[in-house]
Amino acid sequence: MGGTAMITQKYGDEIQAGEQAPSLVTEQLVSTSTCGSIYSGEEERFLGPWQRIRQRFLAPVAFVLKRLGISADMLSFVSVILGIGFFLFAPFQFTVAFWLLMASIACDGLDGVEARLTGTNTTRGSFTDMFCDQLVVAFSVAGMAWIGLIHPVLAIVFVYVYSALVTFLVLHRMLHVSSFGIVRPSRMLFYAAIALYFFFHIDLLNVLLLIYLLTLPLLCMSFWRLRKAL
Repeated sequence: MGGTAMITQKYGDEIQAGEQAPSLVTEQLVSTSTCGSIYSGEEERFLGPWQRIRQRFLAPVAFVLKRLGISADMLSFVSVILGIGFFLFAPFQFTVAFWLLMASIACDGLDGVEARLTGTNTTRGSFTDMFCDQLVVAFSVAGMAWIGLIHPVLAIVFVYVYSALVTFLVLHRMLHVSSFGIVRPSRMLFYAAIALYFFFHIDLLNVLLLIYLLTLPLLCMSFWRLRKAL
């Protein structure tokens, strides 16, 4: 919100004078809203319709949370606390741990909806959401490794590759470097694999993470593009 206020103040006189500054404001606002995105262009085209559907159906819930004084950032931080709860409970009370993880995912789904609903979807909020999402991924992988369902080495390599890809995609946006063809592993598919184990005792987690490691060449490609741009 601070960046938006500065932009508005900076170009306020030109707008009142009838000059073409609104286009400049619009361009900078678009740049501000997208520079912190963790999605590549391909991911945004695929996930855009789903985001609009989620916004439509979850907006009433987000409105109630807003009225209760619960902000989008608070939801992001709560999702991390619940993710830590999953990690701590997984070896002893997996049922409790699983539902804590589901609650964490719900908070993660609602924070962006509320931010867009209230017009507080700032770069700072996107950065907070990105950081919290990565923490939940790390704690959920660690929890499944703790109970022996994911090989520890595989868990470490996956968390590294996932976190590096997310960080690099943000750098792609900030440096205006093409992210064409770079796709990060789906954390939601990973959570779905945990649910598959919980409900049906089908363990595909190691297989899924092995498949996810096929994105390692994409990480190298991303690194090379960013390096050339520096």
